[in-house]
Amino acid sequence: MPTITLPQGSYRGNTSNKINYYHGIPYAQPFQRFQSPKDIEASSNPGSANVIDATQFGPICPQNPSRLEPHIYGPWPTPPDGGEPDERLCGVLSVYQPESAAAASEDGKCGLPVIVYAHGGAWQTGSSQINWYTGTALARDGDCVVVTINYRCGVLGFLHQPSNSNSASDLALGNQDHVLALEWVRDNVQAFGGDPGNVTAAGQSAGAYNTQLLFDVRPDLFRRAIIMSSPADLAFKPDDAAKVTETVKANLPRDKTLETATIGELLLAQAAATKAHGGPAQFAPVIKDGGPIGARREVAKDGGKDVLVTWTQHDGSAFAALAQGPETRAEDELSVKLTHALFKEPSIRLAERLSGAGHKVVALEHQWSPDNYALGATHCVDLPLVLGDVGAWTRAPIHGTTTEDEWDRRGKGIRRAFGQFARDGTVPGSVEGTSIGS
Repeated sequence: MPTITLPQGSYRGNTSNKINYYHGIPYAQPFQRFQSPKDIEASSNPGSANVIDATQFGPICPQNPSRLEPHIYGPWPTPPDGGEPDERLCGVLSVYQPESAAAASEDGKCGLPVIVYAHGGAWQTGSSQINWYTGTALARDGDCVVVTINYRCGVLGFLHQPSNSNSASDLALGNQDHVLALEWVRDNVQAFGGDPGNVTAAGQSAGAYNTQLLFDVRPDLFRRAIIMSSPADLAFKPDDAAKVTETVKANLPRDKTLETATIGELLLAQAAATKAHGGPAQFAPVIKDGGPIGARREVAKDGGKDVLVTWTQHDGSAFAALAQGPETRAEDELSVKLTHALFKEPSIRLAERLSGAGHKVVALEHQWSPDNYALGATHCVDLPLVLGDVGAWTRAPIHGTTTEDEWDRRGKGIRRAFGQFARDGTVPGSVEGTSIGS
């Protein structure tokens, strides 16, 4: 079984299809509620005598069920296919290392490109520690080191409390977690055979928006970016966020505060606030000036970054189904309207902003639809093409009746394209099931 030694300790992983994987590696000290994350401390004895098991998924951030489960995901993975909730110990990540990267690391050769993936989930759900988001296939077909990260979500990561901010940048705690995870990658990925100078920050939906935000706050932490179905124009304002916070507080037990409530009580209050305020987001990064994020800084120097901006042809249909019910179709008027308003047009504008700031941008639309799936190429249809264990998505409505072999065949082309992009910033002239433009 493969073992990796880091300053913080030694970890024993496992191997699948010539990919070494390590789950549940901490990138931060145990979280303190509503406090900024702290760097993981070095071990006094990181050697092989004290090896930590990293073969099973680590903790996930406590969360309520996703409202999209009936339309996209299906049932949440439970152990051993996913980790247990733990508020303090969920600051972890997984690393997927091709055997070629392990050999390169031992020989001191130049490392493979690195993709660091941040999950979506409307800033309220998601985790790297479930089998939907494993990076084994992406690492194999993309020939890259893949790191999938947790960050605090919902009330724990995105409750707006400006008076309690410990961050000079005033980022939400979930965004601070994201930054710290990327700093961990910078400092540690070479041990896995990855090139810390060739990191692609990637994410989907809320994770894409968080990645987009990095252009404004920490562009030094990545060379390239893959931004998948970002609600790119969203600007959650402080006044609206403050109202959500007050609703959360009002729904706690009378004798409890944000700090003393149990995690179950906090999640019940979060659900009440989500229902009361509606809209596209209730817990999200707060944008003080109200302007669109991404490329706020001066024009990029040294040729800028390579950026791949993607969306799906029917990105809004699952959200239309939330309003209209199970009879919703990809071609319905509301599906089309939400696709353009929430994802496609904002993504195109983001691409234009980034290009105008000096970055090299390629846009891609996923157009393939699973068989017998009424919502078509909806939000998240690209996820099983990029991430997940074999069979992890078969119980998901989004899987349709398309065979596992066909999902894998189509996914292989996407994964190879993502790996090539991470390597040198280029994409093939055509990828099956997509439309590509500059």
